[in-house]
Amino acid sequence: MTTPPRAILLLLMLVLPAPLVFSQVSVSVVSVTPDEATSGENVTLRATLRLTEGIERAALLYRTFGQSQYERAEMDVTGNTASAVIPGRVVIPPFVEYYIVLVRRDGLLETYPVSERADPFTTPPENTLRLRVRMEEEAPQVLFLSPDPADVLAASEVLIAISLLRADSTVAPNATRILLDGVDLTGSAVVAGDLIVLSPENAGVELTPGPHQVVVRLFDRDGGLHRSSTLTFTVRGEGRYAYPEPVAVDWRTSAALQIESRHELIGTVGTWYNRASLSFTARKDIWRVNSNLYLTSEERTNRQPQNRFFAGVDAPWFSAGLGDAYPAFPNLILSGKRVRGLNASLRLDFFNVDLAMGEITRPVEGALLYTFPADSITSVQNANPSGAYAPIDSLTWGAYSYGTYDRQLLAVRPSFGSGETFQLGFTWLSARDDMSSIRFGTRPQENIVAGTDLVLRLDGGRTQLTAQGAFSAYNGDISSGTFTDEFIDTSGMFSSNREAVKKAKDVLSPFITVNDNLRPLTFPTQSTLAYEAQLALNYLDNALRVGYLFRGSDFTSFGQTYIRRDVKGFNILDRVRLAGNRLLLTAGYERLSDNTMNQKVATTVFTTVNAAVNYFIGPDLPNVAVGYTLYDNDNGLETDGADSLLVIRDKTNRFYLQTGYEFDLWARQAMALMLSTSRRKDESLRRADTRNISASLSVTTRYAFPLQTILDVSLNYNELPSTPGMESRLDYTTVTLFGRYALLTDVLSAFATLAPSFGDLDRTVIDLGLEWYLERTMVLTGQYSYFRNAGVPNDNFISLRLRYDI
Repeated sequence: MTTPPRAILLLLMLVLPAPLVFSQVSVSVVSVTPDEATSGENVTLRATLRLTEGIERAALLYRTFGQSQYERAEMDVTGNTASAVIPGRVVIPPFVEYYIVLVRRDGLLETYPVSERADPFTTPPENTLRLRVRMEEEAPQVLFLSPDPADVLAASEVLIAISLLRADSTVAPNATRILLDGVDLTGSAVVAGDLIVLSPENAGVELTPGPHQVVVRLFDRDGGLHRSSTLTFTVRGEGRYAYPEPVAVDWRTSAALQIESRHELIGTVGTWYNRASLSFTARKDIWRVNSNLYLTSEERTNRQPQNRFFAGVDAPWFSAGLGDAYPAFPNLILSGKRVRGLNASLRLDFFNVDLAMGEITRPVEGALLYTFPADSITSVQNANPSGAYAPIDSLTWGAYSYGTYDRQLLAVRPSFGSGETFQLGFTWLSARDDMSSIRFGTRPQENIVAGTDLVLRLDGGRTQLTAQGAFSAYNGDISSGTFTDEFIDTSGMFSSNREAVKKAKDVLSPFITVNDNLRPLTFPTQSTLAYEAQLALNYLDNALRVGYLFRGSDFTSFGQTYIRRDVKGFNILDRVRLAGNRLLLTAGYERLSDNTMNQKVATTVFTTVNAAVNYFIGPDLPNVAVGYTLYDNDNGLETDGADSLLVIRDKTNRFYLQTGYEFDLWARQAMALMLSTSRRKDESLRRADTRNISASLSVTTRYAFPLQTILDVSLNYNELPSTPGMESRLDYTTVTLFGRYALLTDVLSAFATLAPSFGDLDRTVIDLGLEWYLERTMVLTGQYSYFRNAGVPNDNFISLRLRYDI
């Protein structure tokens, strides 16, 4: 084993000032964007995938600062991009912690960052990623040089000047869009390096007196929206209307087309992928029509849908769409789940309705495993009574694997109030497997959920109360249908609570199949209840948030399949702004416990303590963040007692230090440094102690001539449990060198990456590519990647992609 010199790590810790941006080794994931978000706003996280062969689905797991439990969202995988939305309610300074799990068709799991754990869904990696949540006062990536929002100008004086000097390195400058009062005027702008200038008068736009709005949209090199910034300015004169009342104009349309052909050679297996995507948007007055279509050669009848489509219409008071969407209902009931069907909303302030209905799982028939003579059916069934068998012809039978049923979902939420100061909502969800959708299936299921939610904002939003609760009923096998009162009386299964079971059946049977597989079978239990409440107070530069949650052990929603169950407790988070809002102090405490139904031998208490200091000095000085987290899990059992094998007693201490600094030294430099340590002490008989030390230094350089380079060095040292009391090591270093050079300014550029990893992970990645702008909004990209793998066959891929924004 080759271990990187520890002197390098010590030198980084002693010499360099410190941030938290670091790279990780992964077979399939190249990078994740963005690296920061704005407090309280939804953020779309996009992972660029290098290798897609064999990936069936992807999941994003995330949690806000101060909490121990991760929420999970299904990622939308289209081509070489996996994306998911992190809701604004969890985007809270100083950061959102997250990681990605890729599920392969062979059942294996791949985690980004690399995990040493067999099941990362239940046990996260020692090192996770952090999405920095920036303070509003920090410098944005889009700098508006003019006009000043405080100025009142004559229409002829308006000159819109924008600088992209601070834009992230993943941004494609040529794809930037500039909208004035909703009209795309990008084609009339003058571009000079990082500077974009737009004169509305020269563009033929007549600015009426009153307020106007400029929106600048930055896109990454894969065409995804990276950041959006807004500026409002005022034109002198008596306004005829107040923004955002639109100017009556004809339909404005835009479209984006992308076509890709790609070949991946994994070991000795080569696969071609052909993909195409088309998005279209049209707007007139308050109406907007949007649609998208994604087609891929990966579409197969024996897989869940790989193609995507959507067409919808939006207005301030109404929206409706058909196709693939991720509807957002109260997160206990429906969140992060793809629904193929109808999604609609009606917004009348005093009364609103949200509707989602469609397919969440399409039917996939079971596969033929093997055949056997018809006269052997008895012996084959005796050997495997639970198998699926069917005749192929008069002489031959087949054994089949079980398939997946078609599962339809309906969710509807009427609500009262606009949500600005008050809203009360009621949600109903029902979902059921269609037993006739496939021939070979087992244990068809059904689910209903009823819930309510409340939002109350007082004192201009400085006091905010949110709450939600839900009751679920779940049947794990509806194939036998609803049982009768006679069955309840005579079966002997319900001798102690027959009347309670009958009462539950009478109430629930109109909505869900009632049999011995239903939970709950009686109403007194709270096992299928879930509720939570949160109070937020924002006064005197102090943001205090207190919350309580309860989730029963049997609570189930097919619209939220990843929720943590059998847990209750409270959490407190406090953020204080000091030094002119440049200093942010954050502290959090959470105490949760399981065994909500008192059915376990002992109750485990999960305690989490967080503390962080963020200091943003100014745009030309380093920003610094320091943090500490303690995880303490204890179920109170003794290691020398009768239940010694069930003991849970472990503590994890985590420290991190990060800094970011932009400065001029021979060229424009942006440096980011991360240092992180984690140590878990396990006092149970398992002795599953772990220890991690990691450091990452990244330097991005933009030269006066058209060259941009990135140097990233990542070091990881891990002590992992092997047998009780024994440890193994996983130590590796990754060096990434990236360069992009404009051979012809704004026309042709070349890029290359060299990323060797050595130590216990021995691999080298080489990327070469060309990016050719055939015109300002049309780019052709060719890319080749080669993977040198130690001990296994090497891999490579080649792709050609054309993107055209119309």
